[in-house]
Amino acid sequence: MRWRALQNTPSISWQLLGQLGYPLPPHQSEVLKADKGNATVLLNVSDYEKKIDDLLKDTTTYKKVNYNPTARVTRKTTKLIRDYRNVIGDDVSNNLLRPRNIQPPKLYGLPKIHKCDVPLRPIVSQIDSPTYELAKHVSSVLQPLVGHTSSYVKDSRHFVRLLQDTNIEGHECMISFDVESLFTNVPIHDFMEVLKIKLQENNIPEEYVTLTGHCLESSFFLYKGEYYLQIDGVAMGSPVAPVVANLWMEYFEELATSSIPIQVRFWKRYVDDVFAVMQGGEKEVQQYLALLNGIHRKMTFTYEMEKDRSLPFLDVLVKVRLDGSFSHTVYRKQTHTDRYLHGSSHHHPRHLASVATTLFNRAQDLCDDVHIQAELEHISKVLRRNGHKPLRLPRIRRESNLSRGAQLTMADDAQVR
Repeated sequence: MRWRALQNTPSISWQLLGQLGYPLPPHQSEVLKADKGNATVLLNVSDYEKKIDDLLKDTTTYKKVNYNPTARVTRKTTKLIRDYRNVIGDDVSNNLLRPRNIQPPKLYGLPKIHKCDVPLRPIVSQIDSPTYELAKHVSSVLQPLVGHTSSYVKDSRHFVRLLQDTNIEGHECMISFDVESLFTNVPIHDFMEVLKIKLQENNIPEEYVTLTGHCLESSFFLYKGEYYLQIDGVAMGSPVAPVVANLWMEYFEELATSSIPIQVRFWKRYVDDVFAVMQGGEKEVQQYLALLNGIHRKMTFTYEMEKDRSLPFLDVLVKVRLDGSFSHTVYRKQTHTDRYLHGSSHHHPRHLASVATTLFNRAQDLCDDVHIQAELEHISKVLRRNGHKPLRLPRIRRESNLSRGAQLTMADDAQVR
């Protein structure tokens, strides 16, 4: 397999690619965006198609059909909206029934260049698909059900705040767990049973079980002129997919807590990524992993142990101080390109200025006092490489719940040089 990631390249020409040593002509190459890190990936077409074909060979998830399901799914979707108008509401129903140019969903893959052999993340673009608007409405109804567990992490800033309230003992270790291909492994039948209970507990009309089931069970897509049904799992690209994955993981956590005798003192989860603190070392972690993977046939976890008392989680690098408290800074994968909206691009000045503002705000929120200066220096170099003019750095105010030392501020006249 041949692939290459380009960094800090504002535009691509095949002449440039030839100079970089890429031998394949345009018709034999795919120019793709990497799954993470904002890299541009050049992949041999035959390699790309083989990776997609390997995904589609999973007959427990996908089924090839010799017909176009678009019309029948559209008719069923329209009928459900009309039948449940009194539940959905007149205004919402009228909006969902507006004439649209319906298109079949399309499958494509994003290369995971941070993983061995560069697997693809399958994405089903459902924009303008028969269930797209209904799925957005269902997602808005179900979203308030998410996040009411002690393990819930909203984002990396929320995670950093959670770290302030805990510490780690010398006999404990940090681990991160990750679910393999969570979205395509959410068991739809089991999830629908979970959803019924959730809706009853929260006084949400039971008709939303049917509407959700339709969005999930009517999944199909077009790839290379052929149609496939997704017979299990959730398609990444559907508006309802994130909330379904979160609700399923919350249910799975309840199962794990009640069935596994090993106690984990600190367990925080963002969708399918878990940061945990538990007693023992790798032997105990592997014992816990075996029990975790035995709960449900569709759920398989992998893990990463801490190294030198540090462990990345989301875009935060967590380190252990001598007193057992947690230190934290911004984390970037080795494949991260530090490529952002270029300063010479034809965008509104506010959009260009937001690049620096966003990076500075993240530094303030994710870095403690020990790491903030190094992160700001890194940002300055990155902005220069991305063609940005000297900018005023915003004043960094350390909030009391994020500060463990003297307050750090930067002079108003500090500039990126």
